[in-house]
Amino acid sequence: MVVIEEDVEDVEREEIEEIDSEEEERRKDEEKERSLDYMKFRRNFDAMKADVEGIRSEAENLKVQGNQMFTFGCYTQATYMYSQALELQPENPVLYCNRAMAYLKQDMADEALADAEESLRLDATVTNIKAHWRKAQALLDLQKPEESEAASNFGLELQPKNQHLNGVRRKAREATVTRRLVGYEWVGKLASGIEQRLTFTSDGGMTMTLFGHSIPSTFELSVEGRPQSIVMTMNPDGAANGAGGAPPPRPAGYIFEFHGDEELWLCSPTDPQGGLPEKFEGPGLVKLQRTVAANADSGPVEAIDVRCARYMKEMNKVLPVIPPQLPEKPSDEQIEQEVLLTETLCALKRREGPEVHRRCIGFAKDPASASNELLASLARRLQKRLLARKLLDPSQIVLESVPEQSAAGEQAAAGEQTSATAQEAATKAVVPAKPAAKAPACFGLLGCLGM
Repeated sequence: MVVIEEDVEDVEREEIEEIDSEEEERRKDEEKERSLDYMKFRRNFDAMKADVEGIRSEAENLKVQGNQMFTFGCYTQATYMYSQALELQPENPVLYCNRAMAYLKQDMADEALADAEESLRLDATVTNIKAHWRKAQALLDLQKPEESEAASNFGLELQPKNQHLNGVRRKAREATVTRRLVGYEWVGKLASGIEQRLTFTSDGGMTMTLFGHSIPSTFELSVEGRPQSIVMTMNPDGAANGAGGAPPPRPAGYIFEFHGDEELWLCSPTDPQGGLPEKFEGPGLVKLQRTVAANADSGPVEAIDVRCARYMKEMNKVLPVIPPQLPEKPSDEQIEQEVLLTETLCALKRREGPEVHRRCIGFAKDPASASNELLASLARRLQKRLLARKLLDPSQIVLESVPEQSAAGEQAAAGEQTSATAQEAATKAVVPAKPAAKAPACFGLLGCLGM
């Protein structure tokens, strides 16, 4: 019995040792497999990291070259560089912020607003304070002063002493007041019983009518304090003509406030040598009522599609089909040509107005939406130019069936194709030069950019 028990113990011991050996071997195999998996992961990670670093480096080079073009005043070229960089880094808030500034320099407020808002979506902290400034400025350029002031206030909560935001907010408040003043005649009586009539223009001009004499004048607003104030200055020639050659009075300061939309209170100091009053009371108080100005009707308004046709025709004439290629360090002549082009385009946009520009961009995205074939043809030509400069995203284009062209349309298209071929032969490139591995250092206006 003892022998049998010993044999059983030996068998059990051998089985346990065999199990332990198998367990050890399995553990070694698992460790080896984990090691191989980790090495594979590490290789993939290193490759991915290299790709990401390469993309980041290329995007940074494009941004730096865009900044360089911005300092030269070549804003179209800068926009193109930022757009290329965004194709590599579509979640980079600085690139959107920089491109928004380039758009603002080209009077493209709609596009600037979209980029500023996208930049803030990605980063709305104080580190991206310039995007708040871009947004406020774009809204002001779009003649939305109340929204501009609100955007400025939002940024100023993050950085109260920001000069740019304070400046935009002041202009927004001035624009809000000016909008309420302009387009009407304000009528009231002085303490002496003399009737006073005031009309204002959006460029800071005004006309003061006393004793039936109209005196050309100017006005300046101060809207940061409470109460707000206004300084009126009579034109010397106008004052002399209206007052028998007497010397013009000195600029007159008033505090003012609106009471509803129909009444404007002005209050001047009782003592001409004293400062502005703090309350609306005393003999210097004048309560003016709003009436419709006699010349409020400026006559018939030109149809918007007529203006759109003229706008797109001139845009197509000014913009070459193929953008010129600029080196990293363009010559003075090349810079001068680019600056002149930008100034010409901005003047055209200001002349026709943001509504026309916005409508024409819509036509360029979808030529078939135009009301007639002339507009559609002009829109197709504009579309080519905007796509070549990355001012339109291909994803925004609405595809259309190829229309049958008239003889005149075919001739125009042939002429444009010939011109494009000639330009292509001359430039040998469609877009600005691809940046070198190391872009040149930037200077000058880089404080305007997000870096």
